Amino acid sequence: MSKFKIQMSNQVQNPNVKKFFRLKSFDIHLSFGFCHLTFLRCFRRAAQKNVSGQGLLETTIALGVIVTGIVGMLTLTISNQSSSLESAERLVAANLAREGIEIVRNIRDSNWLPRGAWDQGLESGTDYTAVPLFDKAANVWTLSFTANDLNHREARLWREGGVYFQSTQETPPGAGLTTYRRLLQLDEICQDKSVVVSGSQCNPALNPKIGIKVQSRVQWEAKGNTHQLTAEERLFNWR
Repeated sequence: MSKFKIQMSNQVQNPNVKKFFRLKSFDIHLSFGFCHLTFLRCFRRAAQKNVSGQGLLETTIALGVIVTGIVGMLTLTISNQSSSLESAERLVAANLAREGIEIVRNIRDSNWLPRGAWDQGLESGTDYTAVPLFDKAANVWTLSFTANDLNHREARLWREGGVYFQSTQETPPGAGLTTYRRLLQLDEICQDKSVVVSGSQCNPALNPKIGIKVQSRVQWEAKGNTHQLTAEERLFNWR
């Protein structure tokens, strides 16, 4: 406690006066002591409040860092899943496009066996757009030249048991419609290596047909956008 003394003049000899000064001195001493205790309590309370406030601030910052980390991880995970889905869809489209070319190759190779026309079933006059169809009963591939663009119903790809296929039927039983569409373009390659498009042909006498430029186009929908992929290969009447 703080000490406070009041010096009395030597001239003050009255006992009552002395008693008065002693009482006042004691009151002042108590007052200062009380103020001192009160100040310490106030200081401690302020310090405790400061510590509590600092702890709350640190907790808030820590929670902010944790939430930011979690949000970042979720965003990265969603982005990776989206990229994986897009890659899977593109892989399916690439396989379907490649399959279209292999079907044409298979038909050409099959024509060589009976020594028939190598391009039998690979043309329909001057119509060079087609879709591949699989005949389960005969176990053979054929081409339908009805479709002229990817919007034709025969260009649609169906799926049944994990197998993609095209059909002349409006709705094949037991199959589910996919967003994929496929169309083949088979342009003639003449002897001078020129390529003629739909509506014209190589000159059989002066510039005969020696091959086919096959384009297999696949189109699909994803997230409201239309995507397209094309595979191309030239097949010739060479064994």
